[in-house]
Amino acid sequence: MKSKKLINVIYSLNVGWYFVTLFLFITIYFGLLAEIVLGFIQVLSSFLILFYCRSLSAEQKKRIYFYWSIIVLYFSLWLFNWDFLNEWILFMVCIGLIPMVIGCFFIRILKSIKNQDEIN
Repeated sequence: MKSKKLINVIYSLNVGWYFVTLFLFITIYFGLLAEIVLGFIQVLSSFLILFYCRSLSAEQKKRIYFYWSIIVLYFSLWLFNWDFLNEWILFMVCIGLIPMVIGCFFIRILKSIKNQDEIN
């Protein structure tokens, strides 16, 4: 019961903040700032789910590990020289769009965990 409540809170928080971030992209600056907060919430949520929810299936754990590998890959790319990002559109794709797609993938993972938790 405790993990079911945790999953519902985490899912609601992530979906809510995801849509707030999308709304704040009306002004690019606030959208990018909200995206940082969204990323922090999602990484923290993935740790909480993995360590406090024992009822995860092997497939769901594999998805969370895949999510972490995507996050590590994305942040490791920041160690390289990004001077080639002179184009404004390419900059927005790398800074704005890719993290939002990763966030959408994590929300999909959360939804599958929530749906499985409701079935059980």
